[in-house]
Amino acid sequence: MCNKYALITGASGGLGKFLAIECARKNMNLVLVALPGSDLNHLKNYIIKTFNVNVLCIETDLSEEKNCYQLYQQVKDHNISISVLINNAGIGGTFPFDEKEAGYYSKVIALNVITPTILCRLFLPDLKQNAPSFIMNVSSLAGILHLPHKQVYGATKSYLLSFSKSLRKELRRDKVSVSVLCPGGMNTYWRLTMENRMMGTWISRQSVMEPSDVAAIGIEKMMEKKELIITGFWNRCFLLWNQLFPKRIKDGLMNYQMNKSKRKKSLVPALQPQFITIKK
Repeated sequence: MCNKYALITGASGGLGKFLAIECARKNMNLVLVALPGSDLNHLKNYIIKTFNVNVLCIETDLSEEKNCYQLYQQVKDHNISISVLINNAGIGGTFPFDEKEAGYYSKVIALNVITPTILCRLFLPDLKQNAPSFIMNVSSLAGILHLPHKQVYGATKSYLLSFSKSLRKELRRDKVSVSVLCPGGMNTYWRLTMENRMMGTWISRQSVMEPSDVAAIGIEKMMEKKELIITGFWNRCFLLWNQLFPKRIKDGLMNYQMNKSKRKKSLVPALQPQFITIKK
């Protein structure tokens, strides 16, 4: 796919950074999109030096709908045609519903729901023209398991799951493969890494994955045209248990997990962030 471009949103860090690296490893040219001030050029220089592909960086806030259209126009102005679209940008978090203002949830819905929908529609002519082509929307296990304190986030990820599966059926004849990636917990930044190590049960800690591993699995399965991508043995077990266990048992286990997490949350030290080296 040396003449094809993959567009990845939320590409400056965490899972998005490693999704970009995995696409470059497969000889794809890249359009990397992230918030202003995200220092995408550091990642760009690393990818160009390591994989010898073309990289265009665009910094914009995709939670504002108008910027989705501006992003599309910027891509067209560079005479770039998209053959892989990865909607990774999103806002997460774990907290009681009444802890955040209404405006915060509006932004979550805008970035997690409206943005990927618009980008899929805007770049659909490119994807059809470049078929066989690929869309991968990054959802979450929270979109399947209905977790407390992830009510709005989980709902937006449920939307992405349903949207992706329906769109996949619709675009099958056009040879545009649509996949949905549903990772569980990841060590995406320093404080979350500390929380993942200290909080929760033994099983929940075992299920946490490195974003580099999730990205490698995600891109491989996307290229294999897999519909639903669940990463990690324990996360697949969680889904099986969710189907088999009665609601009363599932609710009891969930309450135990949440109460244990609350007790341990105050123990997470206020450490300074550590720099994480990009793995080749």
